[in-house]
Amino acid sequence: MRLLFTCLFAFLVAVAILSEVSAAQDAATSNLSAETTAPNAKASGIAGSTIALHAISTANVASEMGGAFMTPAKCDADGNLYLRKFAMDRPMLGPVVKINPEGKRVALFDLSGFSQLALDRADTFSPASDGGVYQIAQSGILKPRIYVLHFASDGSPASPTRLDADFEIYTFAAFSGGNFLVSGVKRDVQNKDDRGRNFTAVFSADGRELAQLSWQDTGSAGKTGAKSDGSARQPGTSAGTESAEKSSPTLDLSDAEVGADGNLYVMRSSSPAMVTVIGPSGKILRALKVGGPRGAMPTAFHVSGNRMAITFWNEESESQTMVIADAQTGRKISSYSDPVGAGTTFACYEANEGVFTFLKLGEGNALLVVRAEAQ
Repeated sequence: MRLLFTCLFAFLVAVAILSEVSAAQDAATSNLSAETTAPNAKASGIAGSTIALHAISTANVASEMGGAFMTPAKCDADGNLYLRKFAMDRPMLGPVVKINPEGKRVALFDLSGFSQLALDRADTFSPASDGGVYQIAQSGILKPRIYVLHFASDGSPASPTRLDADFEIYTFAAFSGGNFLVSGVKRDVQNKDDRGRNFTAVFSADGRELAQLSWQDTGSAGKTGAKSDGSARQPGTSAGTESAEKSSPTLDLSDAEVGADGNLYVMRSSSPAMVTVIGPSGKILRALKVGGPRGAMPTAFHVSGNRMAITFWNEESESQTMVIADAQTGRKISSYSDPVGAGTTFACYEANEGVFTFLKLGEGNALLVVRAEAQ
């Protein structure tokens, strides 16, 4: 009898132990599942849904802008806004206007200050670290002379730098250290059948070509990437016959902006958005791919801290969406809806504040500046 009770007691103890072990295993599995799925679920919630933006301030800038302005718009670290004015009397030589955060014009960067260069056209610009502006311009058509113009912070002309280049310039950006990234098209202007070939290069602050950059076609229309080895062609080397034959007149770069790390972030007109990070020497550091809404194309972007904000425009729905991505990896972080609607320009992004700035023409051709954030 004593043996029977002993065996029964041992059996009950074993059952209790097994139950505790099973419960512990279930709890561990539950905890592990929560730890594994919670971040993914959170990430999915951030990246998979679009957050509504709401306007927090609206300001009308005096109609001294003359109504129309040209994209892209730029901002500096102090929150000043830079716009290129569309001048009816000289549409290819409109000045750049600097507007402070209070909506008042504080400087006018007018190309007439470089009248000795006999300029025919000017294109994109970059805010300079000294509060002034760098702008690309050219004189002549058959044999164009390409200049980078530097304006002081008060709008006065500082100095022109002639680039050792002979191609049509369309996209330009300045590195924080003084070098320049220039992109355009090379063609024989006397040959009407020459569609041209893309040409992008980095130039030194004194105008010397440091490196040519090339992108290779992935074989899919609208999808391109930087060279896989992250290298750049040095001056004097060939791009390759096959590459030149397949090149398209579509520009290599649609926009470029300097990051906090001193490198340039340049975006191509492709879907998904392709952003290439380029060092001051011309070395391609990394290529980032950022997806947007289905059927939408990237139209503008801005870099702030370790974040990129890219706008995607959907022609069919006539809607604009802002996608925030990590500037190191291209990982999509969040999506936001445009609170202003069609006909707006995405001008600025402040990552720390989570604030977006949009531009639109208001009544009487006044410039409407709208600041928005998620609420």
